[in-house]
Amino acid sequence: MNATAVPLIVGAGPTGLSAALALAQAGIRVRIIDRLLEPTNQSRAAILHARTLEMFQRLGIVEDFLAKGVRVHGAAIYDAQGRLLTRPNLDHLPTPYPFMLGLEQAETERLLTLRLAGHGITVERGTELVGLEPAVDGVGARMRTAEGEEELRVVPYLLGADGARSAVRAALGLHLEGETLDATWITADVKIRWDRPNDEAVAYLSPEGFAFIAPMNDDRWRVIVNVPKLSPEEAAGVTLAEIETLVRERFGVAAPMYDAVWISPFSINTRLTPLMRSDRVFLAGDAAHVHSPIGGQGMNTGIQDALNLAWKLALVLRGEAHEALLDTYEAERHANAERLLRTVGPATKMMNLRHPVTVELRNHVIHAMAQLGLTASVARTFSMLEVAYRESPAVEDHRTGWRGHGPRAGERAPNAVLVDDRGAETTLFAAWSGDPRHQLLIFPGPTPDAARLMELRELAADFGTRPDFVRATVFDAAVDPEGEAHTSYEATGEAVYLVRPDGYIAFRSAPADAEKLRAYIARWFPAYS
Repeated sequence: MNATAVPLIVGAGPTGLSAALALAQAGIRVRIIDRLLEPTNQSRAAILHARTLEMFQRLGIVEDFLAKGVRVHGAAIYDAQGRLLTRPNLDHLPTPYPFMLGLEQAETERLLTLRLAGHGITVERGTELVGLEPAVDGVGARMRTAEGEEELRVVPYLLGADGARSAVRAALGLHLEGETLDATWITADVKIRWDRPNDEAVAYLSPEGFAFIAPMNDDRWRVIVNVPKLSPEEAAGVTLAEIETLVRERFGVAAPMYDAVWISPFSINTRLTPLMRSDRVFLAGDAAHVHSPIGGQGMNTGIQDALNLAWKLALVLRGEAHEALLDTYEAERHANAERLLRTVGPATKMMNLRHPVTVELRNHVIHAMAQLGLTASVARTFSMLEVAYRESPAVEDHRTGWRGHGPRAGERAPNAVLVDDRGAETTLFAAWSGDPRHQLLIFPGPTPDAARLMELRELAADFGTRPDFVRATVFDAAVDPEGEAHTSYEATGEAVYLVRPDGYIAFRSAPADAEKLRAYIARWFPAYS
């Protein structure tokens, strides 16, 4: 039996919902199932980072989240004596969203579900995947409803976004490989009677343990503490009053807590599946990698997995890209997950130090980094603006005789100020909002020759004949009168950039090389060559 044209997404958390929405916006009908009868009402992940918000802007949905979340502009980190070690701030980040957005996962899922419903797609709840079978031109997905009815459906592609206990991963015979860190932690979402501003998180470090408290929506705070002397079973019985006492006794901080909506113990795993793609089956989010909540990377990484895959899958399903494009999901996102685990695992171990000497050394290092101005680079890393795919087989960089540097192929495309067709000032990111196409950016340089400028405009017009695939913009004096876009891309000379639907640079040439650009497009997107 041949596959239907509808891909299947297993798991309706933020990762699965983001993939479904991006595919729907690209004109792909999807089916999404979840074994839970109702959406989760637990807070779980509570931070959206700048890079995820940029991607939500590209989907045209970011305002939904900004209206509900709390903007957290930085964090204050103290030692056990109440001395300020560092106060990293996010206001300097080169993004329209220089903050973390505190928002509970349940609300993130609700907003994504509403947007998905606008495309006529609803989550099939109470339906679980029970097995995978080989099939012609697809994969056989055996599903079972809450009533016990079974169905075998052959689909062209399947995405497993069903969490750390993934049924899809199990059906593939894959395991999360890594380690469980030696500590027990408790998280609680509460209200606090104190006078701290709700635009800054706070962390406390001592030999007895670690506490992190961050603002959330609905006047709540996310409290995370480690309890190294307790087993996970013992931690399950910890009350809110005991958490409050622990924070007061360890750090001398009076933080009266009340109205808890969620208290949960957890252990930290640092684990990664060896593959994120097996033939026509993909894994994303916690189904593929689990790690420490330090830095709030988990949900954001899953969403970015989903959005990396969705645009590629849409083009392949529409017959507009070679299937080899799907191989680059594994190449890009598995490597990203490996880098992430190398970062957050050691960071978590550093936060969990207990010997007074090593604690004091750690605190001196944190303070010294602040004095040297190194916290800015840490902020960029944890805001995920430095995620890049420079080694991806799907990116190309050609630069000859150009003294500028600028963003390279595989890196995040920067935002830039420009003037739109009506003469109003806008930005690239705003212009791309709700647009699932590639973007071709042509920079003539500060003082282009008139004849060469005409050639570049003709290049843009040529690609304008492919409106379903790409939108071309020439940054001439009308579009970039003050040269601000040239500055953002460090285009001190002529250059051309092709930006992917997920906001990363697919192709760069400087000076602009139309033949290399056409060859690149022919290699990956034959329908538009």
